[in-house]
Amino acid sequence: MLQLQIGFPGGRYCAADHADPRRPEWPPHPSRVFSALVAAAYAGGCNPSSEQRAVLRKLEASPPPALCFPQADLREAPDIYVPVNDVQTRIASRKAGSALAPNRRVRQFPGASLLAEPEVRLQWPLVLSAQELALLDGLAARMTHLGTSHSLVTARFVADDTAPAPDLVPAAHGREFLRVTKSGRLEELDRLATQGHGALRRPQPVFEVLQPYARASAPAGADHRRSDYEWIGLRLDGCSWGADTAHTLARAARRAAMSLLGEHVPAALHGHDGLVRHVAWLPLADVGHAHARGKVRGIGVALPVEMEPNDRALTLMALSRLRQLHLPDDQVAQVTPVGLSGTPLVLREDTWREASTHWSTVTPVLLDRPPKRPEVDRLVDALVESLAIAGFPVPQAVHLSRTSDFEGAPRALDIPTRMQRWHAQVCFDRPIEGPVIAGRWRNFGIGLFRPTPQELRT
Repeated sequence: MLQLQIGFPGGRYCAADHADPRRPEWPPHPSRVFSALVAAAYAGGCNPSSEQRAVLRKLEASPPPALCFPQADLREAPDIYVPVNDVQTRIASRKAGSALAPNRRVRQFPGASLLAEPEVRLQWPLVLSAQELALLDGLAARMTHLGTSHSLVTARFVADDTAPAPDLVPAAHGREFLRVTKSGRLEELDRLATQGHGALRRPQPVFEVLQPYARASAPAGADHRRSDYEWIGLRLDGCSWGADTAHTLARAARRAAMSLLGEHVPAALHGHDGLVRHVAWLPLADVGHAHARGKVRGIGVALPVEMEPNDRALTLMALSRLRQLHLPDDQVAQVTPVGLSGTPLVLREDTWREASTHWSTVTPVLLDRPPKRPEVDRLVDALVESLAIAGFPVPQAVHLSRTSDFEGAPRALDIPTRMQRWHAQVCFDRPIEGPVIAGRWRNFGIGLFRPTPQELRT
């Protein structure tokens, strides 16, 4: 096993989270570590040798590493007003007559304070020759910092099979996402190195993907039914749409993502094929409390776990580039990733994914095969059939209604369609992990369930 041991002599790691720049990134993402190794190869005006490039390519294309790291204080960074050095901004600030200072802009400098032994280990399932190991260890020895220049590091590569148990491991059903490299990242960093440091902002990486990770110590649960989807959360700002028009908003999001891929749209994304499951676009409505009005706060993008790796990479690339959402009423919603912490309840992954035996609809289910006679038994059978079509087991009990169990959710008849739609509360014989979606428009947020609160279970 190949290990990279990174020590933080100052006990602090300074880098912003890719989803929320006010919060520190922790643990260090493997792609950031790879970028630091490439930067070390270019340090001092040098260029990496052909042997160094060969071993870096091997590391870049390897399976994602497992990580071992201590706990850290991840509090949000405060606002700090700092001088802006470019001349045009200073002149504009003086003309504006700022009361605080003519040449100040608000910035945040997040950092993770390590609460135990300040060492991080990355573990790859690779076997390298002694020469390759020496080349990588030489690059690690030249690493001076990771993240910003405020977090100094020492690093070395070793081949050791007696490694400590990792804290995070790559997992298809993981709930935490870290940026990892894919083939082509080295050449992308080469181009940045030739450009120098003149650019104010670096372009969005193309040869990076979000890899799901899971806690290695998390119990599997013998009676726990795993989800068929992985989850990507997106926050929407500047949008006043409600859950009753969730399907229109979801279709707009899908069109925007497909437009970023041009002719390379995977079948699981456009949905015009015979696949059982496609990418689902699930507008997340603020419901379930006294002041809820059903306003959409974000979108949960559910990717089928059986997606081809290349299709998944293309979809994640489109989501990483999605910045704005142009809606039919000329509203323009700003799209940002949802952070792992510090987010509203409606945008938290566990709100929609936590394993539960009882689930209730936030938006009503459009029955796949509605009965000709709307009798209760026939309607229940039709809803059970919609769940089965979506890939879920037969529930033990079903309760139908025209209204949701959640305060602020739209009524069934508020959804603008002539097709039969019903709210439901269902009870399974074992915990089911979400998202639970069913019905004709399930891939567009109509027929979206949420775990039923204990006090509302019937």
